[in-house]
This record gives sequence, C-alpha cells and structure tokens, in this order.
Amino acid sequence: MPLILGKMREEDAKYLDACRMKRNVVEYDYVGGATADDANELVGFTEELREEVLIWIKNNHPQLLSNYIESP
Repeated sequence: MPLILGKMREEDAKYLDACRMKRNVVEYDYVGGATADDANELVGFTEELREEVLIWIKNNHPQLLSNYIESP
C-alpha cells in the first residue's frame, strides 16, 4: 500500500497486517479473540480506505473506473 498510495499509508498497512495476523490466530487457534468493536473499527477503516483508493485511481488511472459499478 505505501508503494502506491505513499509513505503516509505505512501505518495503515501495518494495521491491516496486524488485523490479518489476528484473524489467522482467531480462525485457527481460538474463538473470541476478535470483538465486535474490532470488527466495527476495521469496517470503518476499510470504508475510508476504499474512498481514498477510488480518489487515487480517479486521479492516476481514470480509465480503470470506466467499468466500475457502485455497490450498495
């Protein structure tokens, strides 16, 4: 992510990697390791990230949006 969106997204990439590692532990080792608050935080983060990525694509590769369909 930092390679494309810039060095400022390095902490975000680390956050997503930590979420991935936590998911792996919860999925394979025990239940209850992730809370509803964890999930809500991740959903909020990904919604914001999605908007920023779409802006980046629009500014850098608008042709990629020609087939993009907004989902509900």
